[in-house]
Amino acid sequence: MTFFSRSKHKPLMAMGVMLATGLLLVGCSDDTGSGTSSTAASAADPNHVYAQGIPTLTELYNSNETAPPATGPKLPANKNVIFLSCGQAAPGCSGIPNAMATVAQKVGWKFQIIDGAFNANGAYGTGMRQAIAAKPDAIVVSGIGCAEIAQPLAEAKAAGIPVFNIQGADCDDPKNDGGASAPLFVDMQFNSAFATSGQYFYEWGFLQASYAIDATEGNAKILRTGYTGSIYGEYQKEGQDAALAKCSGCNVLSTVDWVATDLGAGGPLQQKFTTVLNQYPDANAALLNFDSVATTGGVAKAISDADRQGGMTVVAGEGFAPALQLIRDGGGLNADPAQSASWTAWGGIDAMNRYFNNVPQVPEGIGFRFVDVDHNMMPDGQDFESPIDYQTTYLTSWGLQ
Repeated sequence: MTFFSRSKHKPLMAMGVMLATGLLLVGCSDDTGSGTSSTAASAADPNHVYAQGIPTLTELYNSNETAPPATGPKLPANKNVIFLSCGQAAPGCSGIPNAMATVAQKVGWKFQIIDGAFNANGAYGTGMRQAIAAKPDAIVVSGIGCAEIAQPLAEAKAAGIPVFNIQGADCDDPKNDGGASAPLFVDMQFNSAFATSGQYFYEWGFLQASYAIDATEGNAKILRTGYTGSIYGEYQKEGQDAALAKCSGCNVLSTVDWVATDLGAGGPLQQKFTTVLNQYPDANAALLNFDSVATTGGVAKAISDADRQGGMTVVAGEGFAPALQLIRDGGGLNADPAQSASWTAWGGIDAMNRYFNNVPQVPEGIGFRFVDVDHNMMPDGQDFESPIDYQTTYLTSWGLQ
């Protein structure tokens, strides 16, 4: 069996990317957690094609992760790295920097996290300038696009400090306000099939919608959230729309737009989603941008409070422990196209290593593996983790093992 690739459906060549073919397959594992809820897709045939061009559930449960790079330069010692987090209060922002702190300690690098606090009172710019003043060997950002910190990025470049980008759009992305400009990030490459952040979020959205199509047997009536705080919300939406266009019996009933300040129990996002739940009693699926929408944003609670959890297929994405617990409990979330925050952290260190050694960046192998209560579930209290032993591969390639 081959895992479905989106390479033939995305306008990637216009983005200047040549896609590699052939993905390393890793079969889905049995549930290793204590699942107590039936999956939303349990009634669907896992091998049935419910829409041409959409992967089956069986294909979705397999991984599009690939092997991490097996060779690379020796890791330099005593580097000093500062990570500007998009907001340490949310697992989706804190997961990668917290994991990178562990990797940095393991390899003997100095490491500091600055909390960007969701850019409250301009905290992204303030945090960048604080990092620049400390004169580190590198700055890392995740979930923060060029447009949000363009001037501090220019200041970092003038100071000779590279800024590494994970899950954020670079300045040369055509979706930026005003169009593309000169790149200011050093971009980590995710995977040979979706290297850039834009392609990564497109793939994320395509997989979300694909699961909803299959779980509803080609009859998805969807409520979704639309993140407008960064252009990667646009890429997710494009990926979802591309998948849904292949399903003649599927349509989006309503989209609830939101920004980071709308999160919080009982906050604007939860209230707006409760309203559309009442407006569309026939909705049988929901697509939520991230785990934090279900958890911190209170949308899973809104679904449960409306007693809709039994009749809706709800898909988010990231795979952090609080969201996985909702999936286990049937608490208003059913599935995640999950990614390993730890692997992303190791990949970020590898990207810095290649830069410090003046060698080209390569795909780090990071991808998605669908989790629901019956497939690829983690033990209680654990974030999603890939079964691929990427850590040994990295340590060996860096000359540390």
